[in-house]
Amino acid sequence: MIRSALVKRDRNSLTAWLLAALMLLPAVSGAAAVFETLRPGRQGEQVRAMQSALRYLGYSLGVDGKYGPQTENAVTAFQRENRLTPDGLAGSMTLNELYRQAPQFLPENQSELTATQAPAPTVTPGSRASTAPDGARSAAVYTANRGSLNLRSRPARGNTTIAQLPLGTQVTVLSVQGAWTQVIALGQHGYVQSSFLRFGTQPANPPPSSQPSQDATPAPSNSPPPVAEQAAVSSRAMVYTANRGSLNLRDRASYAGKVLDQIPCHTEVQVLSRQGSWSQVSYRGITGYVVDSFLSYQITQSTQAPASAQPAQTGSPQAPAQRLAYVNTQNGRTLNFRSAPSQGNNIIGQLPYGAALSVQSRGEIWCEVEYKGRSGFVMSSFLRFDTEPTQEPAPAQQAGPTPTPSPQPTEAPLFARTLRLNDSGEDVSLLQERLIALKYTVSRTGVYDNMTREAVAHFQLQNGLTSDGIFGSASSAVLLSGNARSADSPPLSYKTLRIDDRDPADGALSAMQKALLELGYPLTVNGRFDVTTHQAVVAFQQRNGLPISGIATPITQSTLYSGSAKPYSTPVESLDAGLGKGGGPSTSQIKLLHWFNDIKPRVAAGQRVTVYHPSSDTSFTLRLYSLGNHADSEPATWQDTQLMNRAFGTPSWNINTVYVKLPDGRWTLAAMHNRPHLTGAITNNGFGGHLCVHFLRDMDEVLRNDPDYGASNQRAIRKAWLAMTGETVD
Repeated sequence: MIRSALVKRDRNSLTAWLLAALMLLPAVSGAAAVFETLRPGRQGEQVRAMQSALRYLGYSLGVDGKYGPQTENAVTAFQRENRLTPDGLAGSMTLNELYRQAPQFLPENQSELTATQAPAPTVTPGSRASTAPDGARSAAVYTANRGSLNLRSRPARGNTTIAQLPLGTQVTVLSVQGAWTQVIALGQHGYVQSSFLRFGTQPANPPPSSQPSQDATPAPSNSPPPVAEQAAVSSRAMVYTANRGSLNLRDRASYAGKVLDQIPCHTEVQVLSRQGSWSQVSYRGITGYVVDSFLSYQITQSTQAPASAQPAQTGSPQAPAQRLAYVNTQNGRTLNFRSAPSQGNNIIGQLPYGAALSVQSRGEIWCEVEYKGRSGFVMSSFLRFDTEPTQEPAPAQQAGPTPTPSPQPTEAPLFARTLRLNDSGEDVSLLQERLIALKYTVSRTGVYDNMTREAVAHFQLQNGLTSDGIFGSASSAVLLSGNARSADSPPLSYKTLRIDDRDPADGALSAMQKALLELGYPLTVNGRFDVTTHQAVVAFQQRNGLPISGIATPITQSTLYSGSAKPYSTPVESLDAGLGKGGGPSTSQIKLLHWFNDIKPRVAAGQRVTVYHPSSDTSFTLRLYSLGNHADSEPATWQDTQLMNRAFGTPSWNINTVYVKLPDGRWTLAAMHNRPHLTGAITNNGFGGHLCVHFLRDMDEVLRNDPDYGASNQRAIRKAWLAMTGETVD
């Protein structure tokens, strides 16, 4: 025992030394944080943070700060699903991967997950010239709609978003992989879509920190502000979140910073400074940092230089350099302001008659415009492209010389009150209309009935809000943001789903079934992880090069929603028709061996046995999983699973009698099914659980301990033995 412990300690020391040595080398994927290894028996905040992250990712365990068996099992499961050594010890590699997927739980006293000191020239210095366009070492984010660009953990749209990169953010290019580019941005490694990058040594559009005045109404192109940095200092901005409801105020400019407070959407804050993708702000007397991309600077201080520094102007003092357009709807009605040039896209606001818009691009049907610091699309036919509006809202009235005499009506919020059960009115009808557009199940009645409440609760779950069925300011902000998630959107996070699971509250199981069905996989969308769903997941994993387990892990689901998943029609290697045929014993070789007396004392978990199915003349191999009143087992390989299902048919609880060859060479009679359930130890056999193999037991003992299914198996064994030998067994 002592020698074993010393060997284990030396092995761990060597591992730690190798990790430390690797940390000193230039890394292609960035410098990872060095964590102290956590192991069973450990207690404290480090363990609690790890438990919180595991629980957030869908693993079953309590958060008590104690590294017990439950925590060890969760760590082992996480390691298996992320292709790490499944030893149940939370070392640096395990914790780095864990906090990469759930960075909000990174302990406060821990260094950043990725180092900011990894300069581009030191990363794969010779190879990048062949992968980056024209040998470029840097690029800048360039999005068409001036939005932020997702930095993802892997090159697929369904993977975890590490950060959001504002327009103009400069990134270091590591490699270009077709539609995706591996970059370093904001001190983190990840992947972005190549089409949203402009390659070169300088950003196509400078980051917001270098031209803060561009967040307000753009200045004339011929007179840039001489002191842009000072213009953003001590300015004001409005919080605009998408699906978060509120914005975290942190104690430092990092996602690992401690959350000091949460700022609701549409809250005005004082901006003290802007530092790349972060801004230092003051809110309710607290100074901290927020992600800059969630701020709108439509109320920032003027970016024009003082009068003394401005050249004298003749003629019109406010002649805009940009083209303006004015809302010109019939009868003074409002104009829908949409997130994309299509009537099917989300309405992010409604523009009043006469509102002045800055035209970004003009098309025959749609125009991209900016209004009060927000970009969106409106129909060109409802715009007047004059320098000034020439009509008042009422057609019978004469137009004034400028729009200024008619004060702009302040846009009343579309949802000025909190809506709950039994409320009624036009705002309820509008809410129902928008929920219908997002494919939530609701009728437009104008009454906030139970159906509406359930639809709102579903909407809140899909968008990461508190699911209480009450439509308040946070829900309204998300619904009007243009980024609201529809009813059939993939889940925000992926929880492991396995056979016999029911649809969780967020509809993740039904969503997965729909996605599989759209790719042609045969199953029924019923919100139950039944056998057909299990087989569909197995088939999906096989065709997409994933570990074949039949368990819908986060990796499996992210691949499913990635946009590049392979359909059911993808050809796969089939089993040879003669494979597994024959190999059974003669009748004289079969003994009726007793489980407790003859078999269990001579076998151990992990050993393999050969099973022969006489009805189909098929042989396959099982691995013993655990030994109790019967032998919990699992197919040894993917091939064995296929052979068993070929012999038995569709996986079910139906009992089949078989001949089992034990490790010592003896053949005996047994009964079993081929229905996967609960857990298994083999992760790539396409089974996703274990099955039960029953051997002969005393009937009175069975009736005491397992009167239902155990008794059925014993009757099947006795019936088969009688048919084989003519002998009756008590």
